[in-house]
Amino acid sequence: MVADTNVELPAIIARAQAGDEIAFGELYARYARHILRYMYVRTREPELAQDLTQETFIRVIKGIGGLQYRGEKMFLGWLYTIAGNVLIGQTRRRQIFASSLDDTIDVTDPRGQEAVSSLFERLSLQHAIAQLTVEQQHVLMLKFFGDMTNQEIATTIGKTEGAVKALQYRALQALQHILNQESASAESLMARAVGGADAS
Repeated sequence: MVADTNVELPAIIARAQAGDEIAFGELYARYARHILRYMYVRTREPELAQDLTQETFIRVIKGIGGLQYRGEKMFLGWLYTIAGNVLIGQTRRRQIFASSLDDTIDVTDPRGQEAVSSLFERLSLQHAIAQLTVEQQHVLMLKFFGDMTNQEIATTIGKTEGAVKALQYRALQALQHILNQESASAESLMARAVGGADAS
């Protein structure tokens, strides 16, 4: 981030709240890459990550009027919270779409075992994260993408630092448990997918 962000940011946000389009552009230039990185890590789809980043900043424009600035970390937490909500909405839309697909359609991956293995590993992790509570996802997002301390996260979400530590611990434990539980199932699915590709 820019070294003088803490000096300039309150003024930029105030201008944005007054409807200054240039100020919105400055906020986008400063923070879009952070949101884009978060979206890409979660989706691994460059075009989708860009679309979700755009949607995030559309919501920022709509919601910034009600923001009370209390430091850059808080502002980042607000941005990541909006990004997380956008991602949750996208996940729900995809689940609805996927459930409407014809299960009889034969889909094979011709790229070989290594590519299929990577695909299943990624899907397993995304599926595991989606099974965490919203609070657990939020805490991990602020910790690992917002680079916030437990104390800063506590201030952002209105909980004690001890509660944040407990949420983070339970989230990581739950992730490990879910991934361990699903590994056998993923291996079985991968074997069947590779077998189908080899037979075609």
